[in-house]
Amino acid sequence: MKKSIPNLPLYIILLMVMVTMAILNPSRFLTVRNFYSMAYQLPFLAFLSMGQMVPIIGGGINLAIVATANFTGIMTAMLLRMLAGGNAMGASGLAICLAMLGGIVAALAAGALSGFLIGYLRVPDILATLGTMTLLNGVNIVLTKGYTLTGFPDALIAIGNGVFLGMPIPFWIFLVVAVLFKVLLEKTGFGYSLYMMGSSYTASKFSGINTRSVIMRGYLLSSLFAALTAFIMMGQLNSVKANYAESYLLVSVLACFLGGVDPLGGAGKVSGLVISVAILQVISTGVNLLRMDPFFILAMWGFIVLAIIAINHYSGNFKGFFANLGMGRGTTLGDR
Repeated sequence: MKKSIPNLPLYIILLMVMVTMAILNPSRFLTVRNFYSMAYQLPFLAFLSMGQMVPIIGGGINLAIVATANFTGIMTAMLLRMLAGGNAMGASGLAICLAMLGGIVAALAAGALSGFLIGYLRVPDILATLGTMTLLNGVNIVLTKGYTLTGFPDALIAIGNGVFLGMPIPFWIFLVVAVLFKVLLEKTGFGYSLYMMGSSYTASKFSGINTRSVIMRGYLLSSLFAALTAFIMMGQLNSVKANYAESYLLVSVLACFLGGVDPLGGAGKVSGLVISVAILQVISTGVNLLRMDPFFILAMWGFIVLAIIAINHYSGNFKGFFANLGMGRGTTLGDR
């Protein structure tokens, strides 16, 4: 049964969650408008989770992914204002493209910093990305002086808020990116090397894999997903800020673990991640429709993380999790 239906447990969980939410609030949950809203919101979490999945598969973690997304958005907004002479809403198509390109470069610079610290200076992943996150959070506050930057042109807003063929544009982008991401991880040499390195860093190194290059490319790819998240966020909120979506760092890690990505690296499929993101989105939407305290959702994410840890720990799927989370390659620093 497992071979014929991959991710069967996740499908069952998704069905159970949807049935539960439908029973609790049938008049509001089972509506076209609600499913449209979920399709509109889901890509934001999906892209962050994909960006988190890359380093986790390689045996690490990226604590700076949300800070990188905010940094990308802030740099894009500031460049847009500069190129448009202070009138960002009237910016030309060329100015928008250049500003977005500048934001992507900023995101890649953040990813390169983490990749360099981890791959070349042998700093454990959790410490390197924690340092990058703290640095970016400080830079974001300095750049914005704590204020919210608002007012973007319609072309940029359409990326996160537009509609194409009756579906939100972010959802179409999500479908295309998910397919490309699956091909990248499962059909390319880079993806194979990433899985191998997460399974055994030492064995990968002695088998001829350029581990430093794989680490660097992994964090650059993670930062690209952060940049994509930033553009979706700018379109949906029509604003950027230094501390947007900070709680989503936990949720991105949770989505990976729930989707079957091994926290010690070397295992995990894009299909499982996509289903787990759908589960979390249904839970979030259902709780909101029930008008519960928003902080209850955050507490729920923490509970789910602890439940996953407990279940997998006692079933022996990833023993030693507490000692090694985020330290996959850092436990063999001398072998780098």
